[in-house]
Amino acid sequence: MLKIALLDDDKTALLISKGAIESFFQEKNIAISLDAFSSPINFLAMAEEENYRLVFLDIDMPEINGLEVGKKLKGFNPQTDIIYLSQREDLVFDTLQLHPFGFIRKSRIIQDFASFLELFVNTALNTNRENKKITISCKTETISADIDQVMYIEGNRNYQTFYLKDGSKFDARVLMGELESKLKENGFIRVHKGYLVNYLFLRMIGTNEVKLTNNKVLPLSSKRKDEIMEEYLSVTRKNKSIYL
Repeated sequence: MLKIALLDDDKTALLISKGAIESFFQEKNIAISLDAFSSPINFLAMAEEENYRLVFLDIDMPEINGLEVGKKLKGFNPQTDIIYLSQREDLVFDTLQLHPFGFIRKSRIIQDFASFLELFVNTALNTNRENKKITISCKTETISADIDQVMYIEGNRNYQTFYLKDGSKFDARVLMGELESKLKENGFIRVHKGYLVNYLFLRMIGTNEVKLTNNKVLPLSSKRKDEIMEEYLSVTRKNKSIYL
């Protein structure tokens, strides 16, 4: 059974969201357990004991804001997917550090809920998805790796170093521009002339640097910050969906 929680201090919005979630999963014939909360204190007390797979969080709440709740929630269970609900588009950037599954503006809940949950079922709950691979033919060998395991690529003229999630790395003789062109549709972002980063591992985008999920800090082209942020949001909308 899929365990879901919903937290919103606006009781009217809470009822609307609860009804939308229940209706969707009932139509899909997917069994769920849905807990609804209007108090972040009560939610956190329950979340510490329950293993929620998906949590909908309001951001603007008087006791504890949704960003702080999200941090505590990830501490309990890093595998929990979070979907933020808010009227404020500017807050989407503040949620990036938590890598939410998505962000839905409250004014579009009715229009976007079904399509968003459809995406969740087809991606996060689909354990049979085939992993895409990148294969590079070199003079003496052919190197292959799962794209989702490549955290970032560091450039050094004609040779590029691939850094993988498991801590391993390998060098390949290929131009950075060629890699950028081929990997862009898979969520790789050129954050600096010497670095190509997999969006899955971006934790924070700062003024002149980015931080990865393993706390590795890489330089950011400050002149392209806005463009890079838009690229991140674009790939997130495509692959995980942030509705604005």
